[in-house]
Amino acid sequence: MTIIDFLMDSDPAVKRMTKLYLLGEQNSYTVDGWIGDFLSNYDVEKNTWGNGIYSPKWTSTFYTLRDLKSLEIDPMHQIYQQGLKTLISHMWNPDKFVEDDICVVAMLVSLLTYGQCSEAIINEMVQYLLSLQMPDGGWNCAVIYSHSTKSSIHTTLSVLEAYADYQKEGYSKEIPAIKEQELKGQDYLLRRKLMYRESTNEIILPSIVQFHFPTRWKYDVLRVLSYFAGIRYPYEPSLEDGLNILKKKIERGYLTKGTTYPGKIHFPLNNTKIGAMNTLRGLFILKYYDVDFYYEIISKEIHLS
Repeated sequence: MTIIDFLMDSDPAVKRMTKLYLLGEQNSYTVDGWIGDFLSNYDVEKNTWGNGIYSPKWTSTFYTLRDLKSLEIDPMHQIYQQGLKTLISHMWNPDKFVEDDICVVAMLVSLLTYGQCSEAIINEMVQYLLSLQMPDGGWNCAVIYSHSTKSSIHTTLSVLEAYADYQKEGYSKEIPAIKEQELKGQDYLLRRKLMYRESTNEIILPSIVQFHFPTRWKYDVLRVLSYFAGIRYPYEPSLEDGLNILKKKIERGYLTKGTTYPGKIHFPLNNTKIGAMNTLRGLFILKYYDVDFYYEIISKEIHLS
């Protein structure tokens, strides 16, 4: 069995994305498998998951919608759309509450652009993000609550993903301002070669060289490489250390499911040592940045025992 065989025999969402991103085949959205299981946990009376909006982590409405987006649910699915309305009502409603956590607003932009929601509301959120870029080129949630002068890799990547999704999904009004900030944000991460402290050249956090799915709000090397590959960012040497970590981890023909962040979950997303979504994401990156190595990996025989 090759890893492509394994992915094609995995959850229907994984199979669909394998066809789309690795095999170049268009195919329809699915509501089977994991996506269907998430949908079945939706509380139709409260219009929420997990009996909450942002918490409890990770069964709340916000993080369940993050999971559904990562599995590429049909963005027009009725329950996904209703979930977005719930988030707007509770998180961006001037009569009730307006979210001010930069990372959360950025992730909300990604959810709403995927669902093709109101441009006016999304532009308000983007304008908020645009107003908070720091002198070093990144963003930091802590600046709202303290006098932090340095950016956070976690927040910066969330904002860059939001900017990428804004452009990908066809929104346009804020693109000139986004483009200017995007370059500075990318440079902030590339100066660190995706993982190092500028001051000491040490790895920022041990957890960022581990690979996670779902990613939640946290940064790791696989997530940031997925971002750069997703926007078709050209290869440059600052990516090399991250790519080498990916290549080392995938040498056996797949990536493991990795570590998980503690918290409540609806159900586990892996039942084998192979992490289907981590592997899919890793192969997507390699297909773009090192196609020869990609073909070497997908030609290997893998064993589940």
